[in-house]
Amino acid sequence: MSLSRARPLFLRAALPRPGIAAIIWFFYWSVRTSGGFEAPGEKYYYNFLVQGWHQGHLHMSKEPRPEMLALADPYDPAQNSNVRMGDASYFRGHYYLYFGAAPAAVLMLPWHALTGRELGTTTAIFIFCTIGFLAASGLWLAIRRKYFPASARWVGLAGVVLLGLASHAFVLPREPFVWELAIAAGYAFAMLALAGIYWALHGKRPALALGLSGFAMTLAVGSRPTCLMGTAMFLPALWHLRCTLADRAQWWRCVAALSVGLGVCLLAITAHNFARFGNALEFGQNFQLSGVYESKMRHFRLAYVPYNFGIYFLQLPGWTREFPFISANAVHGGPDGYLGGWNGPVCGLAVTLPFLWLALTAPLACHETIAIDRAPLRAMLAAIGIYFAVMAATILSYFLATPRYLADFTPALALLAAIGLLFAEGWAQRGGARKLALPLLATACFATAISGTLLSFDYHARAQRIRWANVESFSPRWSPSKTVVEPRPCNSSGLAFS
Repeated sequence: MSLSRARPLFLRAALPRPGIAAIIWFFYWSVRTSGGFEAPGEKYYYNFLVQGWHQGHLHMSKEPRPEMLALADPYDPAQNSNVRMGDASYFRGHYYLYFGAAPAAVLMLPWHALTGRELGTTTAIFIFCTIGFLAASGLWLAIRRKYFPASARWVGLAGVVLLGLASHAFVLPREPFVWELAIAAGYAFAMLALAGIYWALHGKRPALALGLSGFAMTLAVGSRPTCLMGTAMFLPALWHLRCTLADRAQWWRCVAALSVGLGVCLLAITAHNFARFGNALEFGQNFQLSGVYESKMRHFRLAYVPYNFGIYFLQLPGWTREFPFISANAVHGGPDGYLGGWNGPVCGLAVTLPFLWLALTAPLACHETIAIDRAPLRAMLAAIGIYFAVMAATILSYFLATPRYLADFTPALALLAAIGLLFAEGWAQRGGARKLALPLLATACFATAISGTLLSFDYHARAQRIRWANVESFSPRWSPSKTVVEPRPCNSSGLAFS
């Protein structure tokens, strides 16, 4: 290869790297300025879980107060409001983690075993957000290199930056608590699973790739139980391999490897549930302590979907004269059974992040005229699309809306939009609409980067106000040897009750 040819290829490969570094630094800065990489404390439930494991039991090391043990009905919020451990699951005199235990098992427990120290929740969130972003960026760059080798250099930089700023992963380091850790881990493992599907579709060892991908996906389920619906994303890959593998025995090996990858962790999850609650399908939600009687609530209903769709996609932002100039708004009310009073401030994706509209053009990427087999790309797009659809449907049917839930499905939507960007830029370059289409694409990318950054600062300022309100409301109990801090009870949205 000539030097003149090698230089543009190097530039195309190198240009996205500063964008990747900038997003990772932004995650780091977000955690650093949202309380810092703190040592484990009273509000970090995952550390209580790891401590409990070291003590030889499955419940958290934090024990209920005597007043909690004495309640006639410990699940009645009217009785437990002043003594409960907010959003923990209470069962037979112990507190359990309602959120998935996989982040602790995969990262925090090994860290303790290797270093002898506990890993703080804030650090774990940063690590998982970084892993998820790197997996999504690596997947997209592989698609770009394979199917869109002639894409402009600026597209590579824009794509990775917007995978960080349009995916709402930036919300998670802003409020680094137990809720965000579960979502961050689910995000990381789901993106790794999608990357594994790409490897299965394009590599020489599809069975191994599917096995590892399935294992990663069940770790996502072990972090965020709602990710269980996302396992449907393997269907397009299996169908593609069935149609393309000449050796039928090899296809069955792929099925077996995926089944093992999914099954091992799912069995561990159900065994863990049974050991804790005597029910393999009980994750602890029926025993969760919050501002409502959780076991009597209808958490998921189709009637909530239109209302949540309006919030998550169409809710207009507010505008201010002060930095960051954009302000998310909370929408209250809603259908019967909907907890609108718990809603967090959200800016609609469709009106705030115009880049995401390019997801509509992603299917057209399979019909490019370049002489290359695009059947694997169709399967990959179908996998991403299915994951987005099922996760969005799950979150839209939930009984409240809050910005961190956007990180459950928006990363997949951002991936589709980034692939749509590759198609749209290539179409504009080949067609006669360069003078109009390319500036529009660049404007959509730039506007999304700006609005995503400003929205992140808005969430940051709001999170800081909530954080300090909670800190100021802590009621210390003094003992001769140490101070024990009891946090105010919190509802499922993470906001403190008055």
